[in-house]
Amino acid sequence: MDVKKCKGPCGQTLPIKAFPMDRDIPRPRCKACFGASRSVKRVDQHLVDSIDETIVNFGTPIQRACAEALLATGSLEAAAESVQLTPAVLRAHLTELERVAAKRGYAPGGDMIKPSPVGFSVKGVSTLYNAKGHVSQQWVKTRRDDEERLQALLSAVGALSSDWQSKADPIDLLPSAVERDNDILNVFPMGDPHLGMMSWAPETGHNFDLKIAEYNLFEAVSRLINLAPPARRALVVNLGDFFHADSKANTTTAGTPVDVDGRWAKIINVGIRVMRRIIDRCLETHDEVHVICEIGNHDSHMSIVLGVCLAQFYEREPRVTIDTSPAKFHWYRFGANLIGVTHGDTVKARDLPGVMACDRATDWGETLYRMWLCGHVHHDSVKEYPGVTVETFRTLAPGDAWHNASGYRSGRDMKLIVLHRVWGEIQRHTVGINRICSPNEG
Repeated sequence: MDVKKCKGPCGQTLPIKAFPMDRDIPRPRCKACFGASRSVKRVDQHLVDSIDETIVNFGTPIQRACAEALLATGSLEAAAESVQLTPAVLRAHLTELERVAAKRGYAPGGDMIKPSPVGFSVKGVSTLYNAKGHVSQQWVKTRRDDEERLQALLSAVGALSSDWQSKADPIDLLPSAVERDNDILNVFPMGDPHLGMMSWAPETGHNFDLKIAEYNLFEAVSRLINLAPPARRALVVNLGDFFHADSKANTTTAGTPVDVDGRWAKIINVGIRVMRRIIDRCLETHDEVHVICEIGNHDSHMSIVLGVCLAQFYEREPRVTIDTSPAKFHWYRFGANLIGVTHGDTVKARDLPGVMACDRATDWGETLYRMWLCGHVHHDSVKEYPGVTVETFRTLAPGDAWHNASGYRSGRDMKLIVLHRVWGEIQRHTVGINRICSPNEG
């Protein structure tokens, strides 16, 4: 059988039938590589036609530089050389610029030439064309940009919380029979508390509301503290979805309707209150308390608000630190231990080791015990990868009507992980829901 070596990106030796059969063209590239190159050329020509002087204004500095280079040279290859980037990277920057501009309402190729005002994004466009194919009428629907909405929410909460800013009452350390160990860290991962969720026992098998959620969460932490060894430091980790809904419309961040108990403002107050009670309880037995409020898919905005409110309340309490980063990944280093925290809704478990190695390269090289703490899936799992483990945790909340009807039946508990500065994990304690269950749950 005749074979030929492909001179395209694959570089494979393939049968002759794998190459284009047109006798008028040479056969240095197989069908796959030949088709890919034609596809890239079509994308390149589309970008050359789409980039104009107006679209440049929507980009970041590097995107503007790429667009201006393309306008000046008229060629992707020449533009990439002028800004010292590869054509693939330049193409990626220009594609993202085109996407951002379209989100703001500017896409000449789609007859969208009226950008939305600053702070708004385009929700939809309806265009009426006449018999000649020209635009006759156009309706542009806009909505408040998500980032602008978040900033407005943070400003409003900051104003509301100004009355109790820096009002944390001093908490005295309780006497301990032995000296608190500086080489031990008590970690309290809270899997998806879902405060504000409503569940009805006749429908789901369990009652669950705001009062039950507060009782169970605080009782679980309190019992785990009683089991914890005397340590100077505590790490309290909210693994995301602390709140069941993200707005007074009783929906998640993405707009999915959920079963909610109580008014939005009431749920916020209870959430802040129970976190304060947990932190104060930890302060009774630990010299220092560090808190991470991870961003969940149910409460992308409210999780940030929770961290901001706690940071303001404990502003003058030197024994408490609140991580207020709005990032989807949070970190904590304790001796030879490196802890990564993420909710788990935006990245697969198999990709988390690479994220840690890239984002925390120095810490990775200086530590021996590396772990990811994740929520989102509501069940226990531990997956070991080279150099790092990825663990997910159960929640104390039962399933709501949708999860129950979908067949989800994970156990419910909360754990305490004890880490040694040199030896890594040395203890672990679990408190199941049956030990702490609120008498109202049924």
